[in-house]
Amino acid sequence: MKIKETELPGVGKKYTIELEEGGELTLIIHNTGRRELYLVEEEEEEPSCVFSLTEEEARELGFLLAGTTFQTVSTERMELLMKEIVMEWVKVGENSNFIGKTIADLEIRRKTGVSIIAIIRDGEMIPSPDPYKEKIQAGDTLIVVGTREQLIKFLEMCGDCST
Repeated sequence: MKIKETELPGVGKKYTIELEEGGELTLIIHNTGRRELYLVEEEEEEPSCVFSLTEEEARELGFLLAGTTFQTVSTERMELLMKEIVMEWVKVGENSNFIGKTIADLEIRRKTGVSIIAIIRDGEMIPSPDPYKEKIQAGDTLIVVGTREQLIKFLEMCGDCST
């Protein structure tokens, strides 16, 4: 990546970055703290996008661009995770071992490794159900996350449940 730095006497500094996709991104930092960004498309002379940021906005954007608040996951790592982890919708039948019991009563995570991340009941979603209060009912759909082996244990424990 090529960055060109230019002094702007009485104004501040100008940084121009040649973009890999073509074109240039120019940042002007004024002595007042104001920032201006200009995007100039390849083979164009005039910017196609211009906007200003306050010093605080620029700092926050900088944190976001630097990845301090969110780290991306590489495609390879994501593919590995998706091969290992399964998310499944499990319908609870009328003869399930889970009826009338809470997630805590059943010790589902300890016994199977599966996590119930939501319950769908009568068309309503209950995200992150309280493991001590929410009792499982016939007809519930449990959204669960775990490995394939953990899911098999979970279905065996559930009894009358289907995917």
